Amino acid sequence: LRHLSGVLNGTVVARGNGFGTNYTQLSRPAGLYFDSFSNSLIIASTNVHAIVQWPLDASNWALTAGCVGISGHNATLLSYPQDVTLDPMGNVYVADTNNHRIQLFMNGQTEAVTIAGTTSISGNNDTLLNGPFGITLDNQLNLYVADTGNHRIQQFLRY
Repeated sequence: LRHLSGVLNGTVVARGNGFGTNYTQLSRPAGLYFDSFSNSLIIASTNVHAIVQWPLDASNWALTAGCVGISGHNATLLSYPQDVTLDPMGNVYVADTNNHRIQLFMNGQTEAVTIAGTTSISGNNDTLLNGPFGITLDNQLNLYVADTGNHRIQQFLRY
């Protein structure tokens, strides 16, 4: 890994093209994950309640999870997702922040299962989350959640 010393300019790789829901726009992008298999960024486009995949050589994205512009709490919808990560099988994990849950979309599926938290219920016991913002997996696929509203990091053992 090498970064050039003294280089301060960035290169836009996922075009801003202004705020919006168009497939060439992002809306308050938050968490992102680099998928080396597809050479793409997987991005939480928070304000449009969606997870999108943006190939680095493309000028637009494809929908991965959620429904662009529609917030909700069923198995297909998200509400202000803040972070996303993938496991080696291509399953997508989403910090569904305003629903106080972590959603798992199995590879190629549009319906998720809640694997941490309880949909639309915030709390501070061991089974509840309060506005989760960040997620990551370890090499055993244990899930770590930045349970932001509760000022803690929680670990959930592999599903």
